[in-house]
Amino acid sequence: MTAGRIYDVVVLGGGPAGLGSALNCARQGLSVLLLEQQPIGATRKSWLTFRDCIERYGLQECIRHEFSGVVFSSYLGGRFAFKDSRFICPIDEIRALTALAGAARAAGAELRERESYLNHCPDAKADTVTVTSSENTYQAKLVVDAMGRCSETLRSIGLANETLDMGCVCRYLEGVKHRNDECLLLYDSFFPGPDYFWLVPLEKDRMMAGLFFFSSLTDQNRSAKRAKLERYIEARRLGGKVTGVREGNIPLGPQVNIAADRTVSIGDSANTPLPSSGFSFNRCLAESEVLAKFARRFVDGDVAVGDYKHEVLGAKTPAIEVHLMISDMLSSFTDPMLNMAIAGMNRLDEEFLVSFLSGRDMSITFAANALRAILRTFSLGELSSLSLKQHHLRNLTNLYNLLPALPSAGVPRQLRDFILSLARPAGAKRPQR
Repeated sequence: MTAGRIYDVVVLGGGPAGLGSALNCARQGLSVLLLEQQPIGATRKSWLTFRDCIERYGLQECIRHEFSGVVFSSYLGGRFAFKDSRFICPIDEIRALTALAGAARAAGAELRERESYLNHCPDAKADTVTVTSSENTYQAKLVVDAMGRCSETLRSIGLANETLDMGCVCRYLEGVKHRNDECLLLYDSFFPGPDYFWLVPLEKDRMMAGLFFFSSLTDQNRSAKRAKLERYIEARRLGGKVTGVREGNIPLGPQVNIAADRTVSIGDSANTPLPSSGFSFNRCLAESEVLAKFARRFVDGDVAVGDYKHEVLGAKTPAIEVHLMISDMLSSFTDPMLNMAIAGMNRLDEEFLVSFLSGRDMSITFAANALRAILRTFSLGELSSLSLKQHHLRNLTNLYNLLPALPSAGVPRQLRDFILSLARPAGAKRPQR
């Protein structure tokens, strides 16, 4: 046991959520210990992320490629192409995590690799938590669970979350013959049915091709999904050799149980910070900033652990519910409805669309613009035909504890900005000058 020292924060997990938490907590002046059972960099996902996130964290050298275009398309003919494709990039996962680890250490965080978390136990009398690893025992004022949605810690203290999953199957290809003019196909409805694809040009003759769908990847459907992706790669005439595989599930549900007994969760452990998309790297770093500010106040005795949900929700109210709703709608779209949605994107402002993908604007103004865009695209009959699994009003009132979160959300400022935004059509393109 480490005698004497009590860490302000012990972070469990060295992926983007854990490293972001360690870095930002250290920048808040907190003493931080991070435990990662593997070498840092082993947490591998198919990461596309946003340039503003890359620049904010100084990760420009981790960019793998820049695209000539970014496209949404439907096999029925609907198509949308961004005029400015520089807002999104693929990054090298190992280099990015290594860079974040270096920044966290430079900020004062202690990172221990190849050290597995075993369990932890709150001590109410000492106002601390005892964390036991494969190598040692530590004391902390706050534990951050960033071990992913399958964390045993969450289950042991009743924090496992039920989610709407987005299943993914991905292949890295080398020796590719056709690179699609260096264009990122971000949402490609190539075949009929609820399986969608993305196609990412990387360095030289390399590409990443993936399939995603709004349900879980399971042992029962895995073979069929792999075969569908192989058909897509063949139909696109990519050729090449498979050099890497990514498969799994991205949780797309509301954040329900994320704090208990001096433990808070982040990233996939807390479902997703932004449920509209699979951009987990960007989402985790953004939420780690919220967590770090909360941790500072918690250690100072200004807030209780249960206030964490209010802090998180306050940073995303009210647009978080719109993201949940749209995720749920996408899971129930017919092919013609998806085609209409993609075609309808051409009537919207690119800044608005990037805000939706990245979650950088979670204000009342954004939420109103998104809802108005939906109502302009679909009839009430079409909307009523969608199966809204998330039960949105119940989420807002019962699960999110909306009213306590309103002070953190800055609602008066949001209302003022919303009223000013009514001067121009919501979501419409700005006049060219």
